[in-house]
Amino acid sequence: MKLTKLIITGLTLAIGVAGFAGTANAATKTPAKSNYRIVTKTVKVGKVTIPANTRVYVSYFSKKNNKQYANIELGTLRYRIRHETSAKYLKVRVNHNFKASKEVAMDGLDFMSKPKTTVKGTQYKNATIRFTTDGYVEYFENDKANTKPISSTKVTKSSAAGETTYVYAKNNMLKLPDQKISNKGNYRYRLTVHFYGSSAGSLGVDTNNSALKYSVGNSNNFFYTPAGFA
Repeated sequence: MKLTKLIITGLTLAIGVAGFAGTANAATKTPAKSNYRIVTKTVKVGKVTIPANTRVYVSYFSKKNNKQYANIELGTLRYRIRHETSAKYLKVRVNHNFKASKEVAMDGLDFMSKPKTTVKGTQYKNATIRFTTDGYVEYFENDKANTKPISSTKVTKSSAAGETTYVYAKNNMLKLPDQKISNKGNYRYRLTVHFYGSSAGSLGVDTNNSALKYSVGNSNNFFYTPAGFA
């Protein structure tokens, strides 16, 4: 499961998000010591509004004119926040409006899709699931994850045991094979995601096509994070 953390930066490419002009000078960039932050006050840049108490992924911090900025990856946030722009990143002034956040089990999951085998090899054009930094599970009917999802469910908790991640919600995760485990409380539904490792050469004609393989809900329901993002 740890392998998926390598693809966070590439995630926004996978969902078809365009580049963002105006990022900081490379000489001033410094990696975030902790990549996860909680925005404690509502942030608005252009048409994009990040509500207070939203958990975000910061790819790096930078300084300009003695002011500090955080580079937030929009592709890791839920559609409701990111849909107002085609930007890949959002540059935000850091002014006592961020606090550190620990990693959670769901951070090891990113986007994953159903495979489609063609004469040119395996492509990932079918149903897609995204697990967002701000705690949502989104389901899309195809790989167009920059469009409005069919369902978006708030996650109340996630946990991990070995290579299996458990994602909990108060409400049913529409279109996803979750299980109802309780009739009350915040953890009524549970989605089980198991990581199988790389599936190099096992998905069609292209033997160079490797992907990270997962089962979602049951052992026969396979999704993949495609080559190039693993």
